[in-house]
Amino acid sequence: KAYLESVLTHLSSGVMVVDEQFRLRSANTSAEQILGVSLLDFHGMALVTLSVQYKLLRPFTEAVVQGFAESTENEWQRQIERMSKNGNQMLLLRGTRLSTIEDTGYVVVFDDITHLLQAERQAAWGEVARRLAHEIKNPLTPIQLSAERLQYKLHEKLGAEDAQLLQRATQTIVSQVAAMKKMVMEFADYARAPAVQLTALDMHQLLNEVMGLYEANSSPIILQLNAAHARINGDATRLRQVIHNLLHNAHDALKNVADPQIVLRTENMQNTLKLSVLDNGSGFPEHIIARVFEPYMTTKDKGTGLGLPIVKKIVEEHGGSITIENTDTGGSCISIVFPLITEEEVVG
Repeated sequence: KAYLESVLTHLSSGVMVVDEQFRLRSANTSAEQILGVSLLDFHGMALVTLSVQYKLLRPFTEAVVQGFAESTENEWQRQIERMSKNGNQMLLLRGTRLSTIEDTGYVVVFDDITHLLQAERQAAWGEVARRLAHEIKNPLTPIQLSAERLQYKLHEKLGAEDAQLLQRATQTIVSQVAAMKKMVMEFADYARAPAVQLTALDMHQLLNEVMGLYEANSSPIILQLNAAHARINGDATRLRQVIHNLLHNAHDALKNVADPQIVLRTENMQNTLKLSVLDNGSGFPEHIIARVFEPYMTTKDKGTGLGLPIVKKIVEEHGGSITIENTDTGGSCISIVFPLITEEEVVG
């Protein structure tokens, strides 16, 4: 029994055992971590009662009871989505009936596959982006040149009214081609394989350089460089892209705010540098905040939905992580955590 408990404790999968009445008999540590509930305090409690106290567990408990009720086999498997404290969570559940001479019951083994599905979607979108960039990019320049040539050749041969019509049509073609080129470049950036050139850099120096470009910004940007240490291994060009994108998003979120404000803040957390961009705008809609890093998820009328996925990709290439949350006072906070350069790396 001690050996079995040791094995279950070190499993990354959640394991839960219930009796015939679906009363909790045991659960391992991973089950508590995945579900976000201390299950040891509810030994002997029915799953239905447990879901009443913790409403976020209802999809899980209902899936377990329904899985055993509907299955004609001794085993079943299904995938569910539920809300957790950290956003939407995808769980893969596998149930097995236990039947011995002395006892009967059920075992449920489950895994959090949220990050796995996100990785699969990102890989699929990367392939889509590569194909779109390749197929769309080639004809854009000939289209633009043909429109400009028509304007040049026919402008003098047409009457005033027709010449104006030709100019408007030509200008529309040229402007739309430029918009498509911008979209293709964003797709190319998203699909591009990691090619960062990491060197030791001072993040505070980089932030000050970028801030020089926002002196005339309509939304005031407050720079709070609270971190005592700000040296990281980074690619200055790619990190500028990250900062510009986050500041641009924050600026767009403040269009209808009477007293707009953006805060760019750094602070140290253990051996990391935390960079935060806060605004007092409308925040992110709750139904998309958990999927905001997926391609084509956008709240903007003219957005491609690739800005934040590209930011996330660059951050991960630097060994960092990024999170987004709505603040209690309104607006949103995007936080990026980078590993700091250690003293050994500086000396080396």
